[in-house]
Amino acid sequence: MGRARTTLILALIGLSGCTATKELMAVRQVQFHLNGVSGASVAGVPLDGVRTASNLSAGELMRLSAAILAGRVPLTATVHVEGRNPETNTVTAKLVAMDWTCVVDDRDLVSGSLEEPYSFAPGRARDIPIAIQCDLRQLFGSRRADLVDIALAITGKSSRSHTVSLRLTPSIDTALGRIRYPAPITLDLAAPEPR
Repeated sequence: MGRARTTLILALIGLSGCTATKELMAVRQVQFHLNGVSGASVAGVPLDGVRTASNLSAGELMRLSAAILAGRVPLTATVHVEGRNPETNTVTAKLVAMDWTCVVDDRDLVSGSLEEPYSFAPGRARDIPIAIQCDLRQLFGSRRADLVDIALAITGKSSRSHTVSLRLTPSIDTALGRIRYPAPITLDLAAPEPR
């Protein structure tokens, strides 16, 4: 009787493990790529249509200078990451959380975590918006042209002098509990893929 019970428990653990493996493989097949950046601004100055500091008006440059003097130059932007589950994957992938880090010139700029769950049905794409907020003055000094150049690189508008990437570490819910992605996914913010 004890041996039969042990066999049944091991069989159930094996099934749970098999299900968890399928779920992990389903998420591993989800393709993540950068789908652009929206709502970007630095010190309240919108960056839509701005490619260099010379595109800023005199008023916008004064606003930026005032923020530098005040000791705080906030950058806000929403990075859009698209997750697509290939049609060949027959399992719906379930993302329950995702840690992220924005990296500039091999330096961690800002990190965060998404706790909203996302399901990726086979053949379907989902937009995952990541809100980035940080103080550029604190991290990169007070030279106005440098701060604009860094802001443009972070928002994918310029990649001349900075490398910017977004590291993603998804977590999935499985029959064995939450499993964190074994290695982060790195997306190049300087090269958004327009859709």
